[in-house]
Amino acid sequence: MKIKTNSRESEKAFINNIKQFFEDPYVILPECTDSCLLCPIKGYKKKIDKMKESDRYNKYYNSADQFLSSISETYKILKDETAPVMGLIKTNYGSVGYCKRGNTDETIMSGVQNYNNDIYRLLAFTNTVKFKKISVFSTKNYFAATCKEKISIEFLKDLFTEENIDFNVDENIILGSGGNKLTLKIYDKTIDVYEDFEKNIIFILLKHMLIPDMKFNVTTDFMEYIPDDKSLIDNYINNKLNTKQFISKTRNYKINYAIKNKYYIIDNKSYSVDDFINILNFDEKIKPFIKEKLLERDTGFYLENISQRKILEYLFPKYKNEIIKIMYGLNENEIKKLHGNPLEIMENAKLEKNKKNITSEIMKPWSENSEYLINLITDYFNYGKNDAITNGRKNMKNDIQKSIYYAFLEALGENDAWLFTDNEKLLGERFKPHIKDIINNNNNINNHLEEIKTLL
Repeated sequence: MKIKTNSRESEKAFINNIKQFFEDPYVILPECTDSCLLCPIKGYKKKIDKMKESDRYNKYYNSADQFLSSISETYKILKDETAPVMGLIKTNYGSVGYCKRGNTDETIMSGVQNYNNDIYRLLAFTNTVKFKKISVFSTKNYFAATCKEKISIEFLKDLFTEENIDFNVDENIILGSGGNKLTLKIYDKTIDVYEDFEKNIIFILLKHMLIPDMKFNVTTDFMEYIPDDKSLIDNYINNKLNTKQFISKTRNYKINYAIKNKYYIIDNKSYSVDDFINILNFDEKIKPFIKEKLLERDTGFYLENISQRKILEYLFPKYKNEIIKIMYGLNENEIKKLHGNPLEIMENAKLEKNKKNITSEIMKPWSENSEYLINLITDYFNYGKNDAITNGRKNMKNDIQKSIYYAFLEALGENDAWLFTDNEKLLGERFKPHIKDIINNNNNINNHLEEIKTLL
């Protein structure tokens, strides 16, 4: 126990507060909301009635009932109207002062003497709640007790208003709006608490209520098929974590649990290994290989969203060459030239395959102008846009080739029309849709060449 010395002003205020209490001692009693057999609150009212009628408030001094004893011991303070020294007890919600005149339980007495504080007055019923199995709820506008396992929605609304907490009421009470959520069930009420509500909802509730059993059922909506970690729930109930910390740690716990226990998960949903590979939209040629390698692992996979990258990053250090060979048929020397992250390597391998296909499958030129166009196309696919533009400009020899070059630049989105005459541009517009489809989609190159053969 700690003590503090009262100033004259503080002492006078404390004595006046005690006097006001005995003018209306019923103020310490919550409203009983049920018709309970042997209701302790109604029993206390009858005893206070008798003390008030007989003006014998000291009747229960040293009584075994600590609540009644606190009233009688507090009354003794008025005998000399002095309280120069106060005791202090520490609670989760601040330190509470009280004045002793006997051996009554200090916690209960501090609750009686702080009857006009909607938080600390709950302390007066510490033993009553424990032994009589009632629950007491207290806010500035609500003070009630019940022997049943239920909570008034009006109490919760008043609580959140008093604590300056925004809330909505649908089927459940809703706090916050973003991220994953925890669902708290307490007695007959359910509260959905979203991740962006950073406070600890249980700590806030217990500030305004005294209940015999910690009947809080906490669940989360992330990977609901995996049980929540009981130790994390205990830490949350005991205010060692706020809501954001609890949900974050729970999410990490479930991800690690899922990977360790060979789950295949994307976002919040669990899949069989076949469905997992299918939803990632891998090419049919590579699916059997990926399935084989995933099943060889002792662990599963967790992906935040649908993306092949994480799977490829796992496979590439050991199986890059096999994957590229299966997908694109490149040889060892060609694979060595590929650089970047797995997705970039796959894309470059695809381009390399396209180059080989274009070079081997494109038709032979039938004229000088057709040779210019075919060289322009193969340069683009083999060496890239910049080299194709440079070579095309350098190798132009006549007006038709200038028209081809104009169409090529237009298809690439290069704004160099000023280089060409109106006639060159006019003819170029006839080449443009064919060249654009070839370079953008790599589609039907030989068909396009056949269609413009008469112009070349």
